[in-house]
Amino acid sequence: MILYLLITLVTVWLAYFVNNAIAEKTDFDRICGRGSGWKTRREMLNGVFLTGIFLILFTVSALRVGIGSDYWVYRYDFLHIIDGDTKVSYEVGFKLLVRALQGLFGYDNYKIIFAFMAFLTCLLFLKGLFAVSDWFVMTFFLFMANGFYFMSFSNVRYYFVLAITAYAMKYLFQKDYVRFVAWIVFAAFFHKSVLLVIPAYLIAYYLKWNKKTIWLIPAVSLVLGFGKFIVRRLVFIFYPFYEGDPILDVETISYVNIAKCFAILIFALLFYRKAIWGNPKAETFFNLNLFALLLYSLGYYIPETSRICYYLIFSHVYLIPIVLKSIEGKKKRLFFVTTVILAYSGYLLIFLEKSKDGTVLLLPYLNWLL
Repeated sequence: MILYLLITLVTVWLAYFVNNAIAEKTDFDRICGRGSGWKTRREMLNGVFLTGIFLILFTVSALRVGIGSDYWVYRYDFLHIIDGDTKVSYEVGFKLLVRALQGLFGYDNYKIIFAFMAFLTCLLFLKGLFAVSDWFVMTFFLFMANGFYFMSFSNVRYYFVLAITAYAMKYLFQKDYVRFVAWIVFAAFFHKSVLLVIPAYLIAYYLKWNKKTIWLIPAVSLVLGFGKFIVRRLVFIFYPFYEGDPILDVETISYVNIAKCFAILIFALLFYRKAIWGNPKAETFFNLNLFALLLYSLGYYIPETSRICYYLIFSHVYLIPIVLKSIEGKKKRLFFVTTVILAYSGYLLIFLEKSKDGTVLLLPYLNWLL
């Protein structure tokens, strides 16, 4: 646990020096002209600190061995993909990637595959956080404290796809829908559950709350609450092998995630007029959190509800900093910033303590160098 806490402290400290706001040009750059191609001092410093964060995250992830609840499951599935002796229910993109890497680096060289996936996952997460966040250090802290990085040690395909989603989100706010959809479709070749992001994110982006739309909340609640059979039928069209599975097709209620989504909803509503209303990004993140709250509360019967909702609650790392920045008055803002830091620090400690069990299996950390 000490290693993970140290990683978090060091990377958040580096993130403190990253400024993703628009910076002025340096004198030398002004002399050379705006189109000179020279980077500003701020851009160079951002590059240095972001590279430092990336190297730390990538190294720890790439060197792990046996860390993550499905590490060894993946290892044997890599062999099945090559041997073709057992059917593996992975998407075609991941199968092709595994075949290509084993073809290049040798049969059963699973460490290379995990390292390659770690490289892409860490890179895309960082690029996405930097591009979308309005307050990078707070966003990055929430990213680490929520456990997104540590959970990427398990469910390698899913967190790779979640990282692609985090990166693709910037194109949504640029209204570059072709690139946004293209990235999500590409991600679907590794985990097709990501396709739900396209309608979910577009609806969240364009949905504006007023007297004409507020009825949607009780309507969706009724559908989720009383349409269990229909909703499950729709899910099984895409994931037929989930139906009846003793592990995947189970009803679970995540009280922790319900509490988190509800608390963030109340927090955002307190400052809605100042922080959310009229801000397309903030409105999108607000809506995604609301969608997640409804699914966690009323859609608990959907197989792998948490996996679906993580596409939605990843918005927390952006929404909370936006609200915090909008709070007027230094003392008032300091109070809420401190409260958020303490709350999520406590959450991280509890998460890491629980990660010793067999369901998460992050501790003790083992690597193939030592």
